[in-house]
Amino acid sequence: MRFFTGQHDRTRDAKNRIQIPAQFRSIIEAESPEGSNSLYVTLGEHRGTLSILTERRFEELAERMETEYMPGPESRRFEVQFYGLACAVEMDKQGRIVLPDKLTKKARLGKDLLLLGQKNRIDLWNKADFERSLGIDWEGEDWPDWQGFLRMRPTRSTSPSS
Repeated sequence: MRFFTGQHDRTRDAKNRIQIPAQFRSIIEAESPEGSNSLYVTLGEHRGTLSILTERRFEELAERMETEYMPGPESRRFEVQFYGLACAVEMDKQGRIVLPDKLTKKARLGKDLLLLGQKNRIDLWNKADFERSLGIDWEGEDWPDWQGFLRMRPTRSTSPSS
């Protein structure tokens, strides 16, 4: 399995299109049914962002979120917001997609964007917002401390053997 990684600067054109980088397109094509260029665009996990998911990843996410078993208004509100705002888009032969106008306005995305690989999805950020979100002083002593995450081990089941 291949993951979306890296950062790519893009400019949204007058028709609300962005070009998906070749590195990301190869993953999209590998995960898509033959001849399908369908992607889903949703509001992102971070304020002011959008997320792009392959059809397969969107289906996996939907299966994992079993909101029908969660009582209360939060699950109903989530379903209305998440599924109601998600949009299916097609990637053209040049690797471009049209970003849904409604979503770009809600996320307040400008023209200068950053496409950020996020393992199973691509996030779209305003370039300046992304740099601020990192909260890292690259010139100072503020180097990220990832040791705990990089050395993480999978949890193993401790069920007794028969």
